[in-house]
Amino acid sequence: MKPPVPEAKDSPTGADGLPSPPQETAAPLHAAAPNGPPEPRGSVVDLLTDLVLFALFYGGLVIAFTELGRRLGVYPAVWPTNALAVGVYFLMFRDAVGRLATVVALVSMVVHLSMQGQDIGSALATGCANALTFALVGWGCVRAGMERGALRSVPMVVSLGVVAVAGTLPGAIITAFVEFLETNGTFGPLLLRWWIPEMASVLLLLPPFLLWHGRAEDEGLRGSEGNRPKFSREEELAFASLTLAATLAASAYYGESLLRDLGGAILLWFAFRLGLFATAVASSAYALAVLGLGMAQVWPQPVSPPQASADLVVTMLRLQARLVLVMLPALLIAAIMAQRSRQQREVQEDRRRLAYALEGANDGIWDWHLPSDAAFFSARAHRMLGLEPDHVTTRLSDYSQMVHPEDLPAVAKSLKDHAEGRHLLFQAEMRARHRNGSWLWVLVRGKIVERDPAGRPTRAVGTVTDISQRKHLEAALEHAASHDPLTGLSNRAGFDRALEQARRRLVRDGALFAVVLIDIDYFKSVNDQHGHMAGDLLLTTAARRLQSAIRAGDLVARYGGDEFAIIAAGKSREEFAAMADRLHKHLSRPVEVEGLVLPASFSLGMAVADDRTLDAAALIAEADTALYAAKDAGRGTWRAVGIAPRNAEDVAHETPRRQMLPRSGLRSDSRPPE
Repeated sequence: MKPPVPEAKDSPTGADGLPSPPQETAAPLHAAAPNGPPEPRGSVVDLLTDLVLFALFYGGLVIAFTELGRRLGVYPAVWPTNALAVGVYFLMFRDAVGRLATVVALVSMVVHLSMQGQDIGSALATGCANALTFALVGWGCVRAGMERGALRSVPMVVSLGVVAVAGTLPGAIITAFVEFLETNGTFGPLLLRWWIPEMASVLLLLPPFLLWHGRAEDEGLRGSEGNRPKFSREEELAFASLTLAATLAASAYYGESLLRDLGGAILLWFAFRLGLFATAVASSAYALAVLGLGMAQVWPQPVSPPQASADLVVTMLRLQARLVLVMLPALLIAAIMAQRSRQQREVQEDRRRLAYALEGANDGIWDWHLPSDAAFFSARAHRMLGLEPDHVTTRLSDYSQMVHPEDLPAVAKSLKDHAEGRHLLFQAEMRARHRNGSWLWVLVRGKIVERDPAGRPTRAVGTVTDISQRKHLEAALEHAASHDPLTGLSNRAGFDRALEQARRRLVRDGALFAVVLIDIDYFKSVNDQHGHMAGDLLLTTAARRLQSAIRAGDLVARYGGDEFAIIAAGKSREEFAAMADRLHKHLSRPVEVEGLVLPASFSLGMAVADDRTLDAAALIAEADTALYAAKDAGRGTWRAVGIAPRNAEDVAHETPRRQMLPRSGLRSDSRPPE
């Protein structure tokens, strides 16, 4: 039955007092999760139904195996009832072990009282013994975690052995003691007679039930192999099963116990190749077949009464003990192989995850053994450098030849700082030569992971990342921030930085320099008459001419709308005067394009930094004043500040400092119109 559905009045309400939206209907509590054990039943009716079904099932097992054992003369030497009950409990029922143990006790008592003719005391003892065995075995498996299909490890198989030995012993003691009182026999043989069948049945029959829910995940060693097997799993399983059956048939035909024991070797085939669940099922099926042939007296040869029954019981006890010894190694090896296969799959999955992560992060891996200089670079790192993925280079010094010489000192310093403990990680950006001869930027990060007893580093591992795209983007952003987009020259910010650097060189080394401000005359008239395209053409032409006229190490920048600025180094004021004259003549040539001739008139103002206390703002103010003087002189000429006249002609180009107006680097609004 399904759990009762609550009425609408019991539904929760929201903050506004209205009923909350209906939730998704939960699955019944007794529904089994995929590949997992069934959940406990929810309602009382379902619980009672489970108990009744389990009682009928257990009662049928008791009646069947008791009658079969008595007729064949092997009772109680073969007693799989409790092991099968525990297996079905884990497979189908999830009620408490104690509740079902009570059912076991009651059913066992009723059957032995009504059908076996036992007295109340014997029936009560038998019921208690069966219930105790059922409870201890079930509780032991639950405590060890085996009921969740987690038998695929050596500790779990060992735990099953402990549960089989210890969980069945108390019940066997009770039953053997009752029989000892009734028959006045020997307690030791009676105990073995009851304990060995219970213990053997748990080891021989319970593993398939415990492994049932995890059977889909059990692929055995074949699931972890890298190469494709010659035969499919189904073909190999069928062939192994037929071989096991043929061995059993041959041993039954010839009556040779050696052939029967050969089945243990075939079970190892299952253990090594086909997984723990297949091994458990094959072992249980083989054990049932051997026990069936034993009860049918296929081996040993039948003996005449009255010793036939006693000998058969002893034979079955020995046979079950022998089957346990044959099956346990197969289960242990299968558990080892399952654990190994699972670990291999986990390692392979970790490798795939790491490879995907590194591929997504554009990272390669390197591993360096410092004493021998042996180095390993992953395939991704090789592809980064344009090398083949299987490129063989075993020494780091071979890779260091690919590093740009200018970057080697910084890389060595970073590694030294990390090795000496000043930095937690080694990290360096450097240029590496690609196979095609180009340079790419890489970020190398790593950590020393091993040291010798003296504390010297012996092994370092890390990653290498291609950061060329980031570097190119940074360079593009830096260029855009410091250059004019129309002319490609440095902008005002780039000029200010270069001016400060030149001023520091002057203070430090006494290196003279000059600042030249250049203004296009009548630029507004060119824009008004010919359009802004003509004005842009004039600006770009002036920029090209200035770049071609300056020397290496000098800087030309677009200082404003139609104004340029130059920072030029020199050794004398005469050299600066010659430079200004050369610049003016080079700029003053007309600009011709597509039949249009634009007049090119430029005014230049220059100031030479000759005082170590002169700051940048004052120097620009002086050059600006000289530019005003050139404008006042009629444009199309140049003026300089701080340069002594060389002859009578040069006097016209000098603007004495005492005649300059103090401007503090700011333009006056009284500049002559263009």
